[in-house]
Amino acid sequence: MYREVRREHGRLDALINNAGTSNMNHFMTTPEAVVRKIFDLNFFALMNCSREAVKLLNKSHEQSPAILNVSTVAVPWALDGQLAYSASKSAVEQLTRVMSKELAGFNIRVNSIGLPPVRTLLTRTLDKSVLDDLIERQTIKRMCTMEDIFGPVEFLMSRDSTFITGETIYLGGVN
Repeated sequence: MYREVRREHGRLDALINNAGTSNMNHFMTTPEAVVRKIFDLNFFALMNCSREAVKLLNKSHEQSPAILNVSTVAVPWALDGQLAYSASKSAVEQLTRVMSKELAGFNIRVNSIGLPPVRTLLTRTLDKSVLDDLIERQTIKRMCTMEDIFGPVEFLMSRDSTFITGETIYLGGVN
């Protein structure tokens, strides 16, 4: 993919790392292979994708190109049955903070956004009562929509946020 971007455009102005998987299960009964699979996608794929992107972000004409990593409110909420998922996304948030420092010299900003429940493949399989309980934890008591995500993402990727880096912004209000 990056070879094609390099060939066609020669640069990259922004990257959004939005891949994730989960397995809701008590940590005592979650096989190690499942945990490794979650970390492979949620953390290692994101880190490797960012490594390749930085090579092209360095060629950007933007004053401050940006990387945005997608995290989750499961990190501060420490939800039962989501140890592997929330730990992998905690690692993403730490990666965001460290990368923001390591890439500051290249004027590349790195932030993350923590999403509450959004209608996705991950949430479609949840029982309604579980989903309702999650929404009840939020300050804004409704399901997050894609439209709710667009504004913060657009802001964090834009020139309006060139002095913001290393931050995680949680949507919906984390109680």
